[in-house]
Amino acid sequence: MRFRNLARWNADADLDGLTFFAQRLDEMLFDYTLDSYKPSALNTPQLVKEALALVSDIEAGVIDFANLSHVLEELVWSVQNDRVAKSLLDAEIEYYTAITNEGELASLKLRLEVLDRTVNAPRYSKAVIATLKEKIAAGEKQAIDTLSRTLVTTLINRGISKQHLYNAVLDSFFHDGPEITSLSAASEFFEKVEPKLHQFDVLLIASKNIKEVSASIKAFRLTMPDDLGDEARTIAFDRSFQPTPDEVYVQASGIEAQDPFSARQRAIHNLDGLSDLLALFQHRSRITWRLEAIVTQRCCNKTVRWITAPRGPMEKAADLRPEKAAKELNTLLKSFSAKGLSFRKFNRVADIHGICINHNIVDNQLVNLWTALETLTPSHSGSSKIANITSATLPFLLHAYVGRLVQQFTYDLTTWDKWRAKKLLHKVPCDPKTPLAGKALRLLCLGENRGLRDQLFESLKDFHLLRYRAFRLSETLSDKTKLQQLLATHEKKVAWQIRRIYRTRNLIVHSGRVPPPYIDTLVENGHDYLDTIVFEVMRISCGPYSATSLEQVFEIAKIRYQDFARKLTQNVPLTSENCDFLLGQQRSVVADEA
Repeated sequence: MRFRNLARWNADADLDGLTFFAQRLDEMLFDYTLDSYKPSALNTPQLVKEALALVSDIEAGVIDFANLSHVLEELVWSVQNDRVAKSLLDAEIEYYTAITNEGELASLKLRLEVLDRTVNAPRYSKAVIATLKEKIAAGEKQAIDTLSRTLVTTLINRGISKQHLYNAVLDSFFHDGPEITSLSAASEFFEKVEPKLHQFDVLLIASKNIKEVSASIKAFRLTMPDDLGDEARTIAFDRSFQPTPDEVYVQASGIEAQDPFSARQRAIHNLDGLSDLLALFQHRSRITWRLEAIVTQRCCNKTVRWITAPRGPMEKAADLRPEKAAKELNTLLKSFSAKGLSFRKFNRVADIHGICINHNIVDNQLVNLWTALETLTPSHSGSSKIANITSATLPFLLHAYVGRLVQQFTYDLTTWDKWRAKKLLHKVPCDPKTPLAGKALRLLCLGENRGLRDQLFESLKDFHLLRYRAFRLSETLSDKTKLQQLLATHEKKVAWQIRRIYRTRNLIVHSGRVPPPYIDTLVENGHDYLDTIVFEVMRISCGPYSATSLEQVFEIAKIRYQDFARKLTQNVPLTSENCDFLLGQQRSVVADEA
């Protein structure tokens, strides 16, 4: 979360709701935002389509009937917590999702098809935008937060690239432009991101061995152009986008997409398909290509743009600083060596993780991430593979959750104004050696620090998003009942997402179906889950526990989370002396020794 300059904004206008909306979108679409604050993978319209696809797969024998209950449970939960979807329904959600046995699949499918028409994406988007406008005008931040996330999820699943949305946010609200004086700026933004198909030509540079299949490339809507055109030629010269003697220009023509970033991705998908087919006949002669492209929009307002490759989903994880990473690695190797441990499965997981990072095909990344999770998790007899992995990984992910929210808040606070933030945190009554995250936790959760929180709220002024985040976190962290509800909701969402990753992996492997539009989000989530577990495996193995097997690590993690949950249920007020357990695990091998 960053505070962006509001020089374009009229200070005299009542634009608090709009400012919060713009700041929330900026945070949501930033690559390195904490996953809890990013757009969801699916919302109601997409969940209905997922349920329909699952019914078809069950009918085809691709997926077991037992998977259906989890998808329907999530769909019901989503609608019950979605005011827009509920307003569009003509019956209670339970009517559309009722089923008692596999023999009722045909009836369920019909009702889900009707539900799909009822909450179809264009109708749903229109209702979300209408409600958002009302809430922005009223300045209702909680509603704006929820609806903004819903809107972005819907737009991404309708085929608009995240990068295009992010650029639209910056251009509409933060980059140089006309003064923002009224709420009409929101309407202008909605018009800018309204899904519309356009025609694009995408110019790429590929290895010259593509000439060997020049007679076949038309089937993939590819050509090797003789003339680039004046504008494209100028951009190619300015960007040094010119083929070497071992390369040639390749153009994908007539690509239909919502935006130039999506068009580039579709053109590369065509080129990748051609390369894979060629590899069936020439194993040593792979077609390669550069990731940059020059994209020409042929319809509406003709534009020619230079497009660089967006960050892949595996690249959006937070990294340690080089010196910190080296220290962590040395500690890990020293500990394993001292104990004579090889941790063969752990080493295999590290290999698979490396393959995911080095391989930029998202389908393969998801398959490999699942393989890594499956390899890392000890097997238990008497339970299915997915049930075993879900139950084994949840203690790691839940124990870390509250601490990650506090750590992120601490980082956002110091990023906003490091000097002012530290000055305020140092006023929090506690041991002087308490880390900043511990001080931030006490600032947020203890009633005795209400005065300091008021000072913070006052200091934040136009940073409506950070003030809202501080208020909501304080409201939750200061109440054990609300903390339990937060974790219960997070547990549901994570379990559903793990199962979704598993189902998507199976579809990629067994059906060859084109992956769903939310696969990037699944890879981001799966990568985060794997990293969280891997770091805790290292901590438990290298720290005071000195665990000597993965079975011990997973059992320790389960017991520690049970203790964490028990403390939340105790009728004991939070104090400066007993609240640190909320921080859970930290992503550091040596954290216990620090």
